[in-house]
Amino acid sequence: MNALDPAPDSAPTAPEPASLSDMVDLLVQAGSLLLQHGADAGRVEASLEQMEPGLGIDRIDAVVMSKTILLTATRRDAHHTRVARVSIVGVNMNILSEVEQLLGQFQQGQVTPAQLALELDRIAALPHRYSRGMIVAAVGFACAAFCRLFGGDWAALAVTGVAASVAAWVRMELNRRQVNYFLVVLITALVASLLAGNALWLSETPQSALTAAVLLLVPGVPLINASADILRGHISAGLARATTSLVVFLGIALGLGFALRLFQVRL
Repeated sequence: MNALDPAPDSAPTAPEPASLSDMVDLLVQAGSLLLQHGADAGRVEASLEQMEPGLGIDRIDAVVMSKTILLTATRRDAHHTRVARVSIVGVNMNILSEVEQLLGQFQQGQVTPAQLALELDRIAALPHRYSRGMIVAAVGFACAAFCRLFGGDWAALAVTGVAASVAAWVRMELNRRQVNYFLVVLITALVASLLAGNALWLSETPQSALTAAVLLLVPGVPLINASADILRGHISAGLARATTSLVVFLGIALGLGFALRLFQVRL
C-alpha cells in the first residue's frame, strides 16, 4: 500500500468543538436577555456559571453591572473576553421564566448549544403576553385599590382609576417613542396628578386619589434588585440601580408637586 493512501479502516475524525468565541456569544446572549428584562446581577452571574459544563468551558468569569456584562471564558489554554452593553427593556417575568427554564434543560443535557441559541432567539422575539389595553386597565384597577386602602371614598377610587389608566397609556406611548427616561417619569407623574386633581371637586378624600394615582411609577423591582445586589456584594450594580430609583422618585415628586402647587393643595 502506498504510504500516501488513506488507511481503509481509519476511524472517522471527531467533529471540532464550537469555537470559544461562539460559546462566549451564547453566554452573552443569555445573560443580556436576563439582565435587560429585570434580573439582578447575582441571578445573571449564577445563570451564566451553570452553563459551563454544557458548553465545555473550563471557567467563566463574569462581572455584571446595571447595563453591562463583562465576561471571560477559558477553555484549556485559550481565553476569550467580551464586553456587552445591555439596553434595559423593563421587567418581564415571562421572559425571565422562559430563559431560566431553558437554561435548566441545557444544564441537564436536554438541549444542545445549537438548540439553545435558537431558543434564545425565539424567547427574545416573544410578544408581550398582555395587550396594552389589558395593562392599562390593570394599572388603573391596582391604583384604585390602593386609593381605597388609603381611605379614599368611591369617587376618589373612580378618579384614581381613570387617572392611573391614562397615565399608564402615556408612559407606554412615551417609551415607544424612546423619550428620555427621566422625562417619561416626570410627564407621567404630572398627567396622573393633574387628572387625579379632579377629586378635589368630586370627592371628600382627594389626598388619597392624588397619592395613589402616581403609584404606578414606584420602582418596586429595581429597588428589590438594588438591595439584592448590594447584599450579595455587587456594590456597583446595586448603587446604580438605587440611583436610578432615586431619580424616579425625584420625577414623581416634581410631577406631583407641580400639580399640587397648581391646585394649591397640601397633602
